Amino acid sequence: IAAFFVAVASTVAYWRQKPRPIAVKVGLFLAITTIPGSLIGVTLRTLITNDYILRLIFGITLFPVALKMLLAKMRKNGNIVSEIAAFDFSQLSRGRLAITLLGGFVGGVAAGLLGIGGGAIVVPVLCILLGLPMHIAVATSMFTMMFTATAGTGMNYLTLGPEEFYPLLLYGLSLGAGMVIGGQIGPRFARKINAVQLKQVFGLILVFPLVKMMQLGQFWLDPMGESFLMATLGDLIIWLAIILPIGLLRLFQTRIQTQDTMEE
Repeated sequence: IAAFFVAVASTVAYWRQKPRPIAVKVGLFLAITTIPGSLIGVTLRTLITNDYILRLIFGITLFPVALKMLLAKMRKNGNIVSEIAAFDFSQLSRGRLAITLLGGFVGGVAAGLLGIGGGAIVVPVLCILLGLPMHIAVATSMFTMMFTATAGTGMNYLTLGPEEFYPLLLYGLSLGAGMVIGGQIGPRFARKINAVQLKQVFGLILVFPLVKMMQLGQFWLDPMGESFLMATLGDLIIWLAIILPIGLLRLFQTRIQTQDTMEE
C-alpha cells in the first residue's frame, strides 16, 4: 500500500520533468511479469511459515548488485539529458528483453513475498540486464511499481480478508502520507546528480534494507527477538561497517584521479 503511494508520487514528479526520464514502453513491458510475480509472491507468503531462507537468498543475491552500484566508475555523458537522448528501446535484443522479463518476475515475487520495494530488484534489472541508463531505470521502475503495487494490494485484500486488511490499509495510508513528500523530493535530487552518483546513492540505500531483510542486526544484538531498537541498531552498525570502507576507497580513488588529471 505504502509502495503504491511512493510510486505514484515519484512517477508524477518524473513525468513533469523535461526531458521526461520515464521509458513508458519499457515500464509497461516489464509490468507483464512483475504483476503476476507480485500475485504469486503474495500467495506464497500465505503458504510459507518461515521465509527466512528466501530472505537470505535474496539478500545474498542482491548484495553484489549493491556493491557494483557503490563502486560505479565515472564515465562520459552521465547526465540525464544525454542518457535520454542516447536510449532507444527498439535497438534492444530479444535476449536482453527475455532476461529482463525474468528479472521483472523475480522482482515481483520478492515484492509480494517479502514486502520489499520492487525497485530494489527492478532498478538493477533495468540498469544491468537491460542496459538502461541509471536515470531512466530509476524513473521507469517507479512507473512499473504503480502496477505491481496495485496488483499486490488487491491480492492481499483477497487473501487476508477485510478484517485483517483494513488495519494494514490504515497503516499503509499513514506511511504513504510521508512517502508522497519523499516521492517528490527524490526525483528532484536525482535530476541534479550524474549517473554514477545516482548509482552510488542507490547502492548506499539498498545495502540497509538488505541487512534488515537478512536480520543480521537481530542475530548480533537481539538473538531472542525481544528488542526492535537493538535489532535496528545492529543493522545500522553493520550497514556503516559495509559502506564506510567503500566510501573511503572511493574518496582515495577520486583523489588519485584528480592528481593524475592535474599532472596531465
